[in-house]
Amino acid sequence: MTSHKKQAGIALITVLLVLAIMVTIAATMTGRMTASLLRTEGLNYSEKIYWYGQATIELGRMILESDFEDSEVISLDQIWATPDLVFPVDEGTITGNIVDYRSCFNINALSVEKEDDTEPLALTQFKLLLNALEVEDFSVDVIAESTRDWLDNNDTVDESEGAEDRYYEAQNVPHLAANDLMVDISELRSVQGVTGDIYDHIQKHLCALPTSEQLINVNTVKQDKAEVLYALFPEELGLSIEDFQGLLDDRPTSGWSSVADFLQTDLLTDKIIPEDVQSQLSVTSDYFQLYGSAEFDDRTIALKSLFKVEDEEATTVRFQFAGIDDMVGNGDAQ
Repeated sequence: MTSHKKQAGIALITVLLVLAIMVTIAATMTGRMTASLLRTEGLNYSEKIYWYGQATIELGRMILESDFEDSEVISLDQIWATPDLVFPVDEGTITGNIVDYRSCFNINALSVEKEDDTEPLALTQFKLLLNALEVEDFSVDVIAESTRDWLDNNDTVDESEGAEDRYYEAQNVPHLAANDLMVDISELRSVQGVTGDIYDHIQKHLCALPTSEQLINVNTVKQDKAEVLYALFPEELGLSIEDFQGLLDDRPTSGWSSVADFLQTDLLTDKIIPEDVQSQLSVTSDYFQLYGSAEFDDRTIALKSLFKVEDEEATTVRFQFAGIDDMVGNGDAQ
């Protein structure tokens, strides 16, 4: 009888162990299946919001091409300049700000080499812009010369205030000078003399285009960025930032129809504007930056896309995913 009870107890324990193993296997399988379903659902959502992001880019492209088709002049009363464009989509929204990158100072213009012993025009203008933005005098020379060294294609320090590889290799995070055009204006933060505070203060007046050409659309420079326009004109003309703020405030709603009309304004009509400065003025644009975001089911994607418009066709030159700060306000900040 005792032996029978022991065998029954062993059998019960065995059954319980088998049951426990089966429950564990079932729970593991259920957990893995649930995780797989959630992973698949997440991938589907991510794929959908990615394509919503691509739709934001295509929408920006369509708007630009439509505005170029309707007008030979680019100004702030056109659809592309509407701030915070929002379009509803299935279970979400897409939002975008388009910024004319011919309304900011192209930092890559400093890559143009100087002729003879004359200071390059772009370098003079950049120093004037930094002064207008109230950057300390010593820092102005350091930043300007170091930026030129960063962009040129050699390892030679052109002026005592400049910097090349030897300076950057000695930093806490060693790196080299690019010796090439900047891809994004944030690259300026790596240049000697550009502190975080200075960068935050000046970056909204600057941009980095894939060209060394400096061209400013007088129809799209906003009044609070009048320093950009002011910096183009020689100091000996006696013009002030306030003069250009007033000029932009009185700008026609649809902008000036030509550079000649702009130069015939009361402020400039009696001034002798150098030809090299006149060649930097325009009433149209070719580079635009889209700051876009897409939201779907509590998921958000932010992106930046640089367009180049030629023959009324907008082509994506550069695309990158962006941060939260680029989703809101950067369209206005620029």
